[in-house]
Amino acid sequence: MTNLSDYRELYLEELDEQLQLIEEEVLRLEQEGPADSAIDRLFRAAHTLKGSSAAMGYHKMKEVTHHVEHLLDQVRNGQLSVAKPLINLMFTGLDVMKGLQDEIIQTDSETADISSLLQELQQYSLLEASEAEAFEENAVSPEWHERLKQHVKQALQSGKKLFSIRVSLSPHAQMRQPRMYLVETELRNYGTMVDSDPPSWESLKEEEIHEVTWILASNDLDDQGLKKSVSAILDVETVDVLPFLLSDIPGNAEAPKELLPEAADSSLLQRSEMPGTKSKSPTIRVNIERLDHLMNLAGELVIDQTRFQQIKQLFRQKFGADELVEELVQLSDHLSLLTSELQDGVMKARMFPIEQLYSRFPRMVRDLSESLGKQVDLILQGKDTELDRNLIEEIGDPLIHLIRNAVDHGIERPEQRRLIGKSERGTVTISAIHQDNHVVISIRDDGAGMDADKLRLSAVQKGILSQAEAQRLSDDEALHLIFRPGFSTAAEVSEVSGRGVGMDIVRNNIERMSGMIDIETVKGEGTVFQIRLPLTLAIVTGLLVKISGRTFIIPMSSVAEITRVETDEIKRLQGEPVIKIRQQVIPVVWLQEHFQYPHSPARNYLPMVIIGRAEKRVALAVDELIGNQEIVIKSLGSFIARTDGISGATILGSGNVALILDVETIIKLSGNA
Repeated sequence: MTNLSDYRELYLEELDEQLQLIEEEVLRLEQEGPADSAIDRLFRAAHTLKGSSAAMGYHKMKEVTHHVEHLLDQVRNGQLSVAKPLINLMFTGLDVMKGLQDEIIQTDSETADISSLLQELQQYSLLEASEAEAFEENAVSPEWHERLKQHVKQALQSGKKLFSIRVSLSPHAQMRQPRMYLVETELRNYGTMVDSDPPSWESLKEEEIHEVTWILASNDLDDQGLKKSVSAILDVETVDVLPFLLSDIPGNAEAPKELLPEAADSSLLQRSEMPGTKSKSPTIRVNIERLDHLMNLAGELVIDQTRFQQIKQLFRQKFGADELVEELVQLSDHLSLLTSELQDGVMKARMFPIEQLYSRFPRMVRDLSESLGKQVDLILQGKDTELDRNLIEEIGDPLIHLIRNAVDHGIERPEQRRLIGKSERGTVTISAIHQDNHVVISIRDDGAGMDADKLRLSAVQKGILSQAEAQRLSDDEALHLIFRPGFSTAAEVSEVSGRGVGMDIVRNNIERMSGMIDIETVKGEGTVFQIRLPLTLAIVTGLLVKISGRTFIIPMSSVAEITRVETDEIKRLQGEPVIKIRQQVIPVVWLQEHFQYPHSPARNYLPMVIIGRAEKRVALAVDELIGNQEIVIKSLGSFIARTDGISGATILGSGNVALILDVETIIKLSGNA
């Protein structure tokens, strides 16, 4: 017997890909309008998921995809049109499928209640398609069709089911009109009367009344009881009770062959399904744990290669231009080259296009802008820019928060934009580019911009700053108030904003990834948040420094500049040591005091490493600058990792361990967080 668990990972990968495809195609339908090729892609994705879910035994996922597939089939056949209600319903179905996906991943089961969604999907088929076809099948009058359109919508919106009650009288019946009055009165005991055909049958002549069909809305119709009570009325010959469903209309269950995808697409599909004609994919799936293991091995090679370089130098110093030494030097240089290429190859294998992260945002912006009554276009640039897989996972939440802020706080309402001469549709642009060994991600909006005076006032009102402290802030410093815990300028608390949480967490998360975030804004024109991240956190370039005879490493991604100052240039401001560089006052930190190391002998000049960015810069006093080196970051374990100011360790070429400084904690030590 086949063990389905062997195929679970493959199913989950396919499920994730197909759900992403469905979301992208539905968004495209909404933005660009209906296209046969897009409908075909959606239909195939739903059909594929239905089959694979059924094969794996996930019946609720199969049921949802089956109903979604049926809706799409009706669209392909021209029975349904692509309109806003259909788009919203497709998104609702997608959300339910994603919920089922989470349950399958976490518990390998399906517990969510899908009955209400299935009813919505069925009702939509009835509501829309009945307008186009169901009534034509029964040769209804145009007047009845238009009136019934509104009545059916009202009934379905109340959550009720619709039934068709057809009653015919005996050919020999007398007093036909009173008989039909009795029938209608009895029917009202079983539900809400929606309409009838013929319309206004009571105005017909006696000899014209033979058969009447009523549309009845009811939560749970007792059809047998209805038939029995209506049949008991004198001269009633037949009573037919049927669900008023499109699927019961002949010809709607299956798509006609001539309405399958266009010939070109169909031929491609047929070729892809033919045995022996599968296209060869240039990519393969690899478990990420294997890549992590390869990265660890490459890291060990980097450490050994660094030690090899040191040994080479020692041999040269000891034995001079010896032939064996020169051979060792050549071997060491070749090993260094191979190690660098291997390291670069493994790092590239761990890199993913940021497009995978971008795919979360269009739906979020669409839903958020609708809920806020705004019109927002999302532009995504640099989709092919690559970033380490771990960083892609970590940066997702901060970006989501920044994008939500741009839509909520940045973009104005359409009427406000119109008054100031802007387009009613606002724009949020997300871009990603490579700069040196970093990725720079920008979130730009063309909204109202940020008001430094308003930020100062809000900080005072919330007790974050005193009036005097707020007045001393420069405009740039005032902008960075948004990163203070508890800060918010929202007038009221909503689901999106106003609670004063979020931006401080965004900054902390970015800095934990050895990244930086900056703000640029022009009042009335918009705001740009710029995030700068290293390409990877596994192997990074570090600046080696000496402090009290011990070697420490500062990540180069956090180093703004290196300078040397005279000791008498260090001043005191409110009791704290500071230096002044290019009109900016920067706090000075001595790690000897934090780690309780003895201070080095006094000197005339002192090397200073400026770390951080913008208003959060700190001058770190060191005894000696050693130089740059690629380092492999190692965890310190759960106990040592609690040490403030230390984020990890690495092994130097000498075999000694050097501690890596935690720049974020050091900045907090200075009181400049």
